[in-house]
Amino acid sequence: MSSWSLCALLLACAVHAVLGSVDLAASLDPSLLENVDVDQLKASYLPPGLQNANVTLADFQKLLQSKCEKANANLPKGSVNGTALGKSIEEAGLQLVECLAGLANVTEIQAEIEEASPKGDLDVVFEKYCLRLPQAKSCLKNFNDALLPCLTTDEKAHNAVLQRIADKLLEFICYKNGDQIALFIAEEGPECLQQSRDGIASCLNSSFAGYLPKAFSPEWDLPQLVLGPKQCVDLYAFETCTVTLLEKCRTITPSNIVESMFRYVRKESSCQPHIDRVKQQHRRALPLPLTSGSSASSVSPHLTWTSAASLLMATLLSRRLS
Repeated sequence: MSSWSLCALLLACAVHAVLGSVDLAASLDPSLLENVDVDQLKASYLPPGLQNANVTLADFQKLLQSKCEKANANLPKGSVNGTALGKSIEEAGLQLVECLAGLANVTEIQAEIEEASPKGDLDVVFEKYCLRLPQAKSCLKNFNDALLPCLTTDEKAHNAVLQRIADKLLEFICYKNGDQIALFIAEEGPECLQQSRDGIASCLNSSFAGYLPKAFSPEWDLPQLVLGPKQCVDLYAFETCTVTLLEKCRTITPSNIVESMFRYVRKESSCQPHIDRVKQQHRRALPLPLTSGSSASSVSPHLTWTSAASLLMATLLSRRLS
């Protein structure tokens, strides 16, 4: 899954969170998007500088249409219908939400967790849902297939790698049929995410604000978010910022699990050499150690790698579970 597809996936999940009680299983009518509270989406997912922008759903749709057209600019003029491609992605997003909701209903999971927690049977709950992992991967693949026509050449080159990363993320969550997520919940992981929510938003803004304009315009070009050296380092910075926040929770286990998840999915990327190079440059820039008896304090700007989409989705889930 490409970085662009991850962004679109997050938007689909956000739409689902805002729609709340809409029964997607009953209808896949794209007109459901007309009921989306765009102001709530802006307040929850845009940096502070863009939260007061006068943005409508039609503006987002126009951006998507423009993205599709520009990604196919090398083809003969008139051979690509950006509007149709954009609508296909909207429909695919709704289908993705319906597909995932059919595999795991948040309300049902919450009830099952509350019933199983006192008995210590959380692993039983998640084993049931983790057996549906192949279907979840299929949901994501179908959504990704709808996005492919609107990806640039560079984004397509990164697509296979990032789709493997998304698959690895799911596999990590369902390691040993859900032992990791069961432990995360048993050790107050959702509560930890909830109390760190504002801080995680700040981490997102500090790490990725440079990819967004200072002022929104329907004519703005969506950033081509490929997983190059700069993106690796920025994602790495986001991880460290987030893990540092989670370490302040009452128990250290949620932070350890999240950090392990980052390391697990990182193995599927080519980010490590870029991260190591930045870390080495930082070490060279550090002052010489102080002589014995001297005292000083210094804070080194650590950088780490992860997916912003994954923690944002986890934060969404924690909101629904709280």
